[in-house]
Amino acid sequence: MLGGASVIGFAPVASAHDAVLSSTPDEGETISELPSAIVLDFSGEPQEGFNTVSLSRDGEVVFSGEPTTDGHKLTLELPGDVNNDPGEYTVGYQITSSDGHATRGGYTFTLSGDGTTPAPTSEGSSVDEQGEQGEPVTGVPSWLLPLGGIVVISGALVLAIQRYRGLKDD
Repeated sequence: MLGGASVIGFAPVASAHDAVLSSTPDEGETISELPSAIVLDFSGEPQEGFNTVSLSRDGEVVFSGEPTTDGHKLTLELPGDVNNDPGEYTVGYQITSSDGHATRGGYTFTLSGDGTTPAPTSEGSSVDEQGEQGEPVTGVPSWLLPLGGIVVISGALVLAIQRYRGLKDD
């Protein structure tokens, strides 16, 4: 086991995690209708699986689910019955970046008016990534971070064991 731990210690460090380049709705945007989907466009291609996007209002999750992945884009379709009361909403996300690391962040937008009809989705503008600086991200389920940590640690252990066995066979 000590040999496996030493292999982990010498594993190369990833240079950067994927960041959100644009979104629908935009960060800080005021919209009159809730969109039919939340779309996040990342700098890299997030890996499929273990990705979650959530929408919350007043600290309570309104809707959360696993988004569809299409290259750099993640899309979370919102059901027609989602709470669409006016107010400030938070989009939170946790993804598996193209470098294999868990990345999380979020942003807010405001829904004005009665918000009764979902609007069609469209491309948005830039969104700064949060979470990397250790800022709390509301709207992301609290169980998701420990689960992501377990997945990352398990993956690192599997890689370390495989490398150790490969070195041992040489």
